[in-house]
Amino acid sequence: MSDLCIINGSPRKGRGTSSYLINELIKLLDDDVKTKEHYISNLVQDENLLNEILSFDKVIFVSPLYADCLPSTMLEFMATFEDFVKGKNYISIDMYCLVNCGFLEGTQNKTAINIFENYCKRINFNWRFGVGIGGGEFIKRSKNMPLNSPMKKHVYDSFLALKEDIENNSNHHVDNILTNAKIPKFIFKLAGNAGWKHMAKENNMKPNELYKKIY
Repeated sequence: MSDLCIINGSPRKGRGTSSYLINELIKLLDDDVKTKEHYISNLVQDENLLNEILSFDKVIFVSPLYADCLPSTMLEFMATFEDFVKGKNYISIDMYCLVNCGFLEGTQNKTAINIFENYCKRINFNWRFGVGIGGGEFIKRSKNMPLNSPMKKHVYDSFLALKEDIENNSNHHVDNILTNAKIPKFIFKLAGNAGWKHMAKENNMKPNELYKKIY
């Protein structure tokens, strides 16, 4: 039996793609895997919750990608948690990460995963591996299409890798996984542009206002 602490670093909390991916992962895990999800905004305000993280066997950091890095809120939490664990005695905790980005290519998440891997070493956790998913918003918005459908199978396989490692307490080395949905890039761009226009309309904006510059 494993205990998995899920740290949701999305500024959008339950409305973000990170939350959708977390729910998909939990569905795949066996019932005997105890999971608990925390939003980083709650963790930085409650030292008891920070201490609770250290009671888990495993932890997974889940975050969107912001400009090849992590959201400032996630970085702030990581600094807070690093200061918190200094000088504390705790059994080494297995650490994973799950990062998603709006770009189609999962390789865009490589730098962010490396940040998590180096951070894991700084806090003396046991690094297992990270998963970087491209086209995260597409995967969320097409949620009527099952994760194990042919178009999303590579993403589904990466979740199976997480499931197997979390449940089996494996010590075997696993490389970081960078993957994305199998969709032609021109179709992805068409769908993305349509999505932006739809969001503009929902927020009482005209499509041409999307091209405004702040300077």
